[in-house]
Amino acid sequence: MSVGLDHMQMAVPEGAEDEARAFWCELVGLEEIEKPEALKARGGLWLQLDGAELHLGVEAPFHPAKKAHPGLKVAGIAALADAMEAKGYPVTWDDTIPGRKRFFCEDPFGNRLEFLEF
Repeated sequence: MSVGLDHMQMAVPEGAEDEARAFWCELVGLEEIEKPEALKARGGLWLQLDGAELHLGVEAPFHPAKKAHPGLKVAGIAALADAMEAKGYPVTWDDTIPGRKRFFCEDPFGNRLEFLEF
């Protein structure tokens, strides 16, 4: 049996799509992909990852994920960290896993995120 990742979903508050786009598309650099017509009325947005998708779904009432988080592999991690801090998103570097350069931060809604470079 083979198991892979098709998509992961994170929650965002209702009406937060523009703020999510500013963070995920403009700052992080992900491309938005069109949701199926039957799902558009639910709000949120879908983003293309390398080999998978990130779905941002509306949750009401919204509660940010403070422990559960995606671990997103990136190239140019230092430049991304600098860009995040310049936009007011503090990063916390962590070197507890040998061979992985990584930092944690939060999205505009308080969800925990991890970015890694191998």
